[in-house]
Amino acid sequence: MKNTNFIHDVFVRLVISIVFLTSINATRMIDDPQSPAQVGEAAATIGTCPTFPQDNYWNTPITSLPVHPMSDAWINAIGAAQGFHMDFGSGTWDGGPIGIPYNIVSGAATTSYTVDFYYPDESDPGPYPIPNNPNREWGSDHHILIVDTDDCTLYELYDASQTTNGWAAGSGAIWDLNSNALRPDGWTSADAAGLPILPGLARYEEVATGIIEHALRFTTDCTADYYIWPARHVAQSGSCANPPPFGARFRLKADYDISGFSPQAQVILQAMKTYGIVLADNGSPWYVSGAPNESWDNDVLHEMDVLTGSSFEAVDTSGMMTTTTFADVPESHWAYPYIEQLYNAGITGGCSTNPLMYCPDSTVTRAQMAIFILRGIHGSTYVPPTATGAVFGDVPAGSFAADWIEQLAAEGVTAGCGGGNYCPDATITRAQMAIFLLRGEHGSAYTPPVGTGAVFGDVPTGSFAVDWIEQLAAEGITSGCGGGNYCPNANVTRAEMAVFLVRAFHLP
Repeated sequence: MKNTNFIHDVFVRLVISIVFLTSINATRMIDDPQSPAQVGEAAATIGTCPTFPQDNYWNTPITSLPVHPMSDAWINAIGAAQGFHMDFGSGTWDGGPIGIPYNIVSGAATTSYTVDFYYPDESDPGPYPIPNNPNREWGSDHHILIVDTDDCTLYELYDASQTTNGWAAGSGAIWDLNSNALRPDGWTSADAAGLPILPGLARYEEVATGIIEHALRFTTDCTADYYIWPARHVAQSGSCANPPPFGARFRLKADYDISGFSPQAQVILQAMKTYGIVLADNGSPWYVSGAPNESWDNDVLHEMDVLTGSSFEAVDTSGMMTTTTFADVPESHWAYPYIEQLYNAGITGGCSTNPLMYCPDSTVTRAQMAIFILRGIHGSTYVPPTATGAVFGDVPAGSFAADWIEQLAAEGVTAGCGGGNYCPDATITRAQMAIFLLRGEHGSAYTPPVGTGAVFGDVPTGSFAVDWIEQLAAEGITSGCGGGNYCPNANVTRAEMAVFLVRAFHLP
């Protein structure tokens, strides 16, 4: 801790106490249960941006949720008698600031970098707008958190370090702060659980208003080999009976008396009652995360050391679970499960952000199809060789999807649209798609059985692609467009593309 002049220190603490007491009394008593009008009136904000929508997992009160059946077992695994520690504060510890800091930038005025990841398969490629001398977590994890207020995008890096060529990191994740979209299933983020870090930090500016309106992040040293929603990733650690999974949520028991704590502590404790704490990473047991700030009173934060695991209970959050990723694809959409699978498999990131959209009714171009097919064949992390621009006359090097289009030709899936061209902006018909899918699935040398003309009323024997269309049906990839027809000349929509890809390439 810093050494300060005693008289100055006493004066500052007195002023802070008066400010907190005035703020609290002007709104409500900290220990009073919050009324519906007081809970979740607005999402937590940072800069000019929301910290995810109001109905986001982090921002939703959990006071009415039932106790989880594994509550006692999980708490015992972490430590029922183990004390809590607020892993943030003022001053320094071991040579650096205490907590996980963050940066607020204008992306338009900040240099963006393509970060070199050592876990690239589960990292968003970016680029990342990283300011000069960014605030970076002190210690082993070296997190960098960045909010771009131009478009309310959150960028988070794990184990970030500056290199002679720019920046390197272990992993990175990019979040739309106006969306509830999760990482693809199985992906990490800058946090082991695959969750965002920023919305789980205790921030002094929130405490200064008298209320924290979101859950807090915490760690422990023994975690399970599975995870629960909304976590997306596992990083099993330690050896203990009934280890808790990432995503587990706990709340301070309602009857825990917080009235004797200092005002700053009461704000944090009330948040633990109303919104709870979320297990998000491996680390010391019951260490609660926050951002460093010189206004924190470390003595007040240490008041909460008296908390123990037995002061808490795990809650069953299954009723909170939502699976809708895209704003324009509700669960009632006919292709909803396929579009969700396509996203979880990392094949698509949607058609736009803020909010995240999929555009299910838009048609698929031949250029887009090349990307879809090759990702279906090789997986979400596949990157094709750089295009030469010498394969198709209408696909110069550097043009959109040129790398993918030339690789599709190299693998024998396409020979173009004729005349030495590929027609990248032309739409794909359902008949053409049948050929592309089966060649992608079985290889360029594949030849389907001869069609009978008896499967679909609008695909008679001898018609273009009849062999391919009937084989597509035989493999269960399509059942047609309705009424016993296939609609071979209709353009393929992005919703239909999701169904074709999931079925053809058996995406999980």
